[in-house]
Amino acid sequence: MNKNATLVFHPDNSSLNNTEHTDIPELDTQTANQLLDNVFAACDMEPSVVPVEVLESWGNYKKHGFNLGRTLAYIFLIVLILLPLMFFRPSIIAERTDVKSASDAIYNIHIKTLLPLHSVSATINGTPVRLQEEGSKEFKAAISDNGTLKIKAVSFNGQVAARFYKVRHLDKEKPVLKDSYSKDGYIYLEVMDTYSGIDYPNIGGYAPDHFDTKTGMIVYPVPDAPVTVTIPDNAGNELVLLLSPVDNN
Repeated sequence: MNKNATLVFHPDNSSLNNTEHTDIPELDTQTANQLLDNVFAACDMEPSVVPVEVLESWGNYKKHGFNLGRTLAYIFLIVLILLPLMFFRPSIIAERTDVKSASDAIYNIHIKTLLPLHSVSATINGTPVRLQEEGSKEFKAAISDNGTLKIKAVSFNGQVAARFYKVRHLDKEKPVLKDSYSKDGYIYLEVMDTYSGIDYPNIGGYAPDHFDTKTGMIVYPVPDAPVTVTIPDNAGNELVLLLSPVDNN
């Protein structure tokens, strides 16, 4: 075939009215090269020295490389977005609500984190403390001993946060008998409690005649027979004493 000849196509007009999809047949390599040469000739250009099959192979190669590069770019972008979350550490906020209580200390605990929590735990002097869940990332702990409270939170990404609080002024000791003596048919007891103080209205076992809250003096009539008295403090600790009749002879 003459390279200067021009291929003329006469499409069947009736095919335009056909609504069914018709696949375009693939050109063989020889026909494709001839068609390309005719296009260059029609444009008064030198024929291409690169065969069509080479161009086609290069296009397929570039297409695969482009798709691979785009996929890698998406993966890299996702990693960049998620990377800070991999090192995001939770923060712990704990506040004691009943500062004046001498029997126990109630702490409200809040964990601040964007990620789900894996676990939250607390110990007092190394002994586990039960945590009551109050809501989403909200907890409550009742501490009954003085010492060091440790709160530990582990995030879903494995990052760990821990905070330490000093628990003080919890009354865990019973009242102390400082002095005692008898005089004129009465027994005098000097009792002290450093932390919460004596709970005078709830003295039990044997009713005192009177007491002095400033000096800690408790006065009992001398009993006719031995009797046990219970002297509590405001934290619930109790001092138990045995009062006996006094021989005045």
